[in-house]
Amino acid sequence: MMRCAFKMKLKPGCEVEYEKRHRAIWPELVKLLKETGVSEYSIFWDKETNLLFAVQEQAGDSGSQDLGTNPVVKK
Repeated sequence: MMRCAFKMKLKPGCEVEYEKRHRAIWPELVKLLKETGVSEYSIFWDKETNLLFAVQEQAGDSGSQDLGTNPVVKK
């Protein structure tokens, strides 16, 4: 199991939409992450800088950042 951390930038003006979409994780996304080997995934938002800091545990070489084109993730 590998622990991986990364940061992202939340686009200005997208704060309300971000909060709405991340309030509760969708069951199909939980399933997809587990199938990819991702567990213990947390995102922290610094509202002063709009930086997102994420930490996840992943089995193997794939992580959540490799799922960007998946329709479930795009939802």
